[in-house]
Amino acid sequence: MQELCHEHKLLEKINTKELKPILLRERHANPLKSGQVFCTYSQILSYHDSNTNEVMRAHQYKKPDGTLGASKMPDPFRVFIGGVIYKLEAKKGN
Repeated sequence: MQELCHEHKLLEKINTKELKPILLRERHANPLKSGQVFCTYSQILSYHDSNTNEVMRAHQYKKPDGTLGASKMPDPFRVFIGGVIYKLEAKKGN
C-alpha cells in the first residue's frame, strides 16, 4: 500500500494540502497496545481531492502535542485510483 501511495505521490499531496483530510473516527489509543503516550488519539481519516472524490483512507496516531506518532505519517489502508479500490486484506485468525 505504501508503494502505491509513493507512486501516486499521495503523502506529498497531503503535505501540500492538495488532499484534504476528513476525520471519520477517533478514540483514545490504549498505551499498552499501541505503544503510544497516554492521551494519544487513534484516528481514521479520509483524504479527498479538489473534486471531493475520496482518494485514500488512513490510520494515524495523533499525540497530545499535535504531532503524529508511530511512523510520523498517515498509514494508508485503502486507496482509490483510476476507478479501482486497493485495500489491505483483513488479518485472519484475530
